[in-house]
Amino acid sequence: MTIEDIKISKNSILFNSVFLRGTSYLIIWYFYILFMNMYAPLGTSWLDWHEQRISNFIEFLELNGIFSFNGFGVWSSCIDCDLYSKNWIEKIYLTHHSISYFPYLILNYLFGNEGLLVLAPIMDKFMIFMTGCAVAELAIRFLKDQTSLPNILISSVCFSFFALNPWTYKMYLATWTEVYFLTFILYGFIAFSAKYIRTGLFLFFCAAIFNYQWAFLFSIFYLLIISIQFLSSSQMHLINYLPGLNFRLNIKVVLSLLVPIFGIIFTRIITQLSLSNSDGSALLFRMGISGQDIHNGGLIGSLQFLGGNRITTCVEGLNLNMLSSDLEMKITMFNCFLSIGSMLIISIISIIGTIQLVKRVKTSRKILVPLLFALITMICIFQQSLSAHLMGYSYIFSPIFSLGLTAVFLISFNSIKSEVIKLAFIAPVTAGILITCVRVSMLTGVGG
Repeated sequence: MTIEDIKISKNSILFNSVFLRGTSYLIIWYFYILFMNMYAPLGTSWLDWHEQRISNFIEFLELNGIFSFNGFGVWSSCIDCDLYSKNWIEKIYLTHHSISYFPYLILNYLFGNEGLLVLAPIMDKFMIFMTGCAVAELAIRFLKDQTSLPNILISSVCFSFFALNPWTYKMYLATWTEVYFLTFILYGFIAFSAKYIRTGLFLFFCAAIFNYQWAFLFSIFYLLIISIQFLSSSQMHLINYLPGLNFRLNIKVVLSLLVPIFGIIFTRIITQLSLSNSDGSALLFRMGISGQDIHNGGLIGSLQFLGGNRITTCVEGLNLNMLSSDLEMKITMFNCFLSIGSMLIISIISIIGTIQLVKRVKTSRKILVPLLFALITMICIFQQSLSAHLMGYSYIFSPIFSLGLTAVFLISFNSIKSEVIKLAFIAPVTAGILITCVRVSMLTGVGG
């Protein structure tokens, strides 16, 4: 072995070290948060209405007892409101159970309401950061055989796409339980791939506790695949879409998701039967077929999250009566439309990249296919919810966007033999996409 070979070997170890990758994630994360705090109109802290809503939810449970309504509470942004249960007997919110906000309850118990409002946003950001790390590490696992570029470049690009996109940014402003669900489900997949079966089952169980809706869609997908496998012995290749390598383990995976799901649903039914009225949207209303569905934009409306923001963001606060004479207003609206349109095109490209990744890399199917199934099902069925809420639901698209876009980059530039030329083209294109992501994030309004 020559001295030059030794140098190359050392460089390879350096560029592939977990420590160096972790450091790069922290640097990207820190400077992005710092930049958005300085320049983004909404910053990166919880919005006032979300902070008040969380505060009221936790205070109601503390004041009336966690089990006063079987773990359900109120979901209101009212200020200085009387939170005694007798005033809210007909307004108990049955969509969110206290078990999904258990970390907040712990923070409130240990540090009080003021400590909760300081520490909870930090904890949310930590969970988002850990999710970004998981997505970046998965990118290496999926794409290292598709390119000769160093692992640190693959992971840093993927982490940047995850951390800086507008769907992740919305979670800084108003965290939904999707943040915790996605963290636990991704690390559950990683645990299964590393043969830590009990850890994987526990993480899936935790994911279902934090968001039973997405967990239910995952369990439906797994039951469909298991059923097809059981009925047809010629479909053994479907094992590539399941977390486990055998029938028994996959049944345990499904049960780890279904046990908390049915627990929460059963508790909700019992609570609803004991109340004459309750708060929260009915199933048909969320689907957009209740008869009173002004927010339902159909399939196109439920797909508007692909642009990162609603088109209506471009006209909020503008005096349209002056549109014919105000050149600056025209410029503002036109470029706002172009920014969201650019994000839409980038999102479509990322979906194409995800499909290519699933075709080329079998190991990616265990994660990406269930995510795609859950997201497509949510889009197709709960059309009004997806049309009205760009926060929360759209966050599930973030890892798909990040991994798909990274795959497009690496696969597209594979034909270029020179590593220097590859980097020369990847760098400006990556910068352009990230700038567009930041631009669209800055268009976000106080309602998300």
